[in-house]
Amino acid sequence: MSHRLRLVTPALADSLRRCSGCPLNVLCLDELPEDAERNEPCMEQRCIRLHGGEHLFRVSDAVDQHLYIIRKGDIKLYQHGREGGQHIIEFLGPGAWVGLESLNEHQRHAGAVALTDCEIATVPYTMLTALLDRQPRSAEAFGQLLSGTIARHQQHAAMLRSTSAIQRVAQFLLHRLEQTQGVARATLPMSRQDIADYLGLTSSTVSRCLSALRRRGWLTMGQRAYTLPGLRDVEMVAAGAPLALD
Repeated sequence: MSHRLRLVTPALADSLRRCSGCPLNVLCLDELPEDAERNEPCMEQRCIRLHGGEHLFRVSDAVDQHLYIIRKGDIKLYQHGREGGQHIIEFLGPGAWVGLESLNEHQRHAGAVALTDCEIATVPYTMLTALLDRQPRSAEAFGQLLSGTIARHQQHAAMLRSTSAIQRVAQFLLHRLEQTQGVARATLPMSRQDIADYLGLTSSTVSRCLSALRRRGWLTMGQRAYTLPGLRDVEMVAAGAPLALD
């Protein structure tokens, strides 16, 4: 039996490193020969860097035929409220896609602003559509991504219709903790007002809910981060267990 040895050239090694770090690798399922080199430059070469408070795009901006993937940092996706405020659609962190809400539109339906310093990869529509046309499995994966985005928005809308203030805050804290993938500490880069706008509450109500959890020792807050020592208790509150705020 003969075995074909794989010669890892410096160019191939560099290509493999770049592909493993590419934010599109969740969709790019090319089955290339082992010694093949990709012609497409790595997405690391197409990055935007934002400081906290800077916009990636604004409501009603012309769509620039790009999607974006957050590599580092946190983004707030918002729309304008009826009385000059903001309606927060979603808080997005590393690995999240930004701009899906404006696919095939001429103007942005939402704005995206950095909550922290961010590094964001840009993905031209033409590159994405070529990838999806070439690889049916990639198209399926992208469809699942879109379905997941719709499901999150539906769950959020249902939460605003049918849960109490303390339930909303508890669910919000649990959701952010789940996103840390096993890390016991989650960040809170957004303001109290941002959390209130996202949860359909006032900032004072959010503060009262957080204080109620802290008084019982279930929530510990630091500099823009928190832990949940009373995780099981917070889960019960999120499920509907009553909790007095005062």
